[in-house]
Amino acid sequence: MTTKPATRRSTVYLLQDDLSAKAPLRDALNLKYERDHDFEVQDVLVGTTPALLYAGVIGRDRPPEWADAVCRLTEACPAVENKTAAGVLVVPIETTVFAVAYGMGHLLLDQSRVVSGFGFGFALRVLKPDAVRQVTHSMMDARGRTDRKSAAQDQHIHGFGIEEYGEVVSRLAGKLGETSLTLSKGRKQSVQISGTDALKIHLGSEPDDFLADLAEINRIATTQSPAPEFDAISRVRPLKPQDERRRELDRRLDLLLVDPTRGSIAVTVPTTLLDEEDGAMSFWLKAGSRRESVRELDLEHILAKTRRMPEGERLPALTDGYIQMCRDVDGENVASPRIPANKWLAAEVSLGTSHFFYHEGRWYEVGDRHLETIRSQVDELLKGSTGPSLIDWTADLVDEKAYNEEAAKHGFVCLDRALIKSELHPHGFEACDLFGSGNELVHVKRAESTAPLNHLFAQGRVSADALRLDGDARRKLLAKVRGQNPQHLVGDDFMPKKVVYAISLKSGKPLTVDNLFTFAQVSLLQAVMALRNSGIEVAVVNIPSRAQ
Repeated sequence: MTTKPATRRSTVYLLQDDLSAKAPLRDALNLKYERDHDFEVQDVLVGTTPALLYAGVIGRDRPPEWADAVCRLTEACPAVENKTAAGVLVVPIETTVFAVAYGMGHLLLDQSRVVSGFGFGFALRVLKPDAVRQVTHSMMDARGRTDRKSAAQDQHIHGFGIEEYGEVVSRLAGKLGETSLTLSKGRKQSVQISGTDALKIHLGSEPDDFLADLAEINRIATTQSPAPEFDAISRVRPLKPQDERRRELDRRLDLLLVDPTRGSIAVTVPTTLLDEEDGAMSFWLKAGSRRESVRELDLEHILAKTRRMPEGERLPALTDGYIQMCRDVDGENVASPRIPANKWLAAEVSLGTSHFFYHEGRWYEVGDRHLETIRSQVDELLKGSTGPSLIDWTADLVDEKAYNEEAAKHGFVCLDRALIKSELHPHGFEACDLFGSGNELVHVKRAESTAPLNHLFAQGRVSADALRLDGDARRKLLAKVRGQNPQHLVGDDFMPKKVVYAISLKSGKPLTVDNLFTFAQVSLLQAVMALRNSGIEVAVVNIPSRAQ
């Protein structure tokens, strides 16, 4: 019978490569806890390897923030204290340095020394593509929207409906493939790991196994390539530190910090802090020489710090500064490490023909290669789309209302501006502009800029989801269709099966990949993927324009 070596679930960070066995390992630590909480830094050995242990207890003899509130409300003052243990073991492996955190040990690291995305990059190389459990992803725009999708059972990465275009995946969790790590020995079933900046994984409990695991993690991270199935989510990756475009992009972002109307910028919670977000009662914000406590964090708080700074000093001030979550309104009970303030920004910038997205302190390019893929997919979609026969957009049809009303004379039901209100949508949503003879949901737009097209594509998604999931909304749609045209054949069992985006360019040119705006192409592909994942067919058709 094979014996399973003992392991322990650990949180592993990779530290910047300017640290090595020859450099002071103390440089990786946040020594505030040594000064303020009597934490101890010790030189230790892991087997025969010199390492550094930093550990102690936070909050000794201090009551939690809620104790005073309870005392005020009930006059019963509980005799309780907050005590949080934290430790971190800094271990050099050849020329690489790892930090293994215990308890709240992540608070003890100087976050500027932590290599961003290390855990995620490792996960791409070792996870089974068909045994993914959780994915965290963010939209590549300045809305700062981050979603986390979980599956109760193993699922293929393709089943999570990741919007390949215009989205960044920052966290993966799932089952480990075949490796020579300690946790794989003597076990028939795979164990789960997860990766963001940190890697959460079982490491050997014995010194030799522990060191061998770190060495194997280093080998995998530096020599193996991501699995082909992860190609779509690894395609949009950060610019390398030596990329010469970073300087100009940083300059553009620096200008946004004094004048946000120059582009798009927003505040977003870093991926590693999503679990703590709901419990945050206040935030410490430091940029420049002073820090302040704020109850609600928004962009204006950051801009107020940077607006009066000289050009070129705003972004560095945020990089050197920090934002920290707290569990109380007075900022005494910290809930997160001090994350550099620049990592709380999302921004979108164009440079030449390429588009860049700033997310968690890194620049991502949506450049020529990615755009080539996007254009290819859009071209295939446009050439392969079939839909109901639409009337031409003649000069006498001055707007969409006029076009839709004219289309109603040619076999369509006009539902333009006929809002459907339901419990899920109390303010109402527009099911479609035209209801086709085959019960298609046709959304019509006369386009001259990206913004209205983005709205069109979003409208199609919202409408289809509402009608698919809300029986009350479907009943009201049927009532509107039958009220407009009692002869239109649609059964009580109607479900949305096809969405048609019908677009007319004001230039009069036919709709092609060459004259469809880049960001509109990204939004279109996002909508198509979401609708197809719901089993709904999608078509994009051109409405011919002609003089009467």
